[in-house]
Amino acid sequence: MKDFVLAALPWIFAGLAVAIICAGMGTRKSEKKEKETEQHIAIGLSLGLLWGVALNGCGLWDNHTIGFALGPLWGMALATLFDNRNKKDDAGKSE
Repeated sequence: MKDFVLAALPWIFAGLAVAIICAGMGTRKSEKKEKETEQHIAIGLSLGLLWGVALNGCGLWDNHTIGFALGPLWGMALATLFDNRNKKDDAGKSE
């Protein structure tokens, strides 16, 4: 049973990250917001890659490919979640 759970866990993590990314993208109305979103996702991807490499160094998984794949994916998902949430100057503006 433990082997089955450990084999399925990366697929579950990947599915959750893709669902978060797809739900957070939504429709972008302006080109400026689209560029900002692309930049946030790129930063999340690079930070996630570093985090995946750090987790690989800790020996979390037997196969290092899992860290190289899930790290950037979760970085993009977290960047999508926290995209422009703290900006108060955009709150009153409508496009």
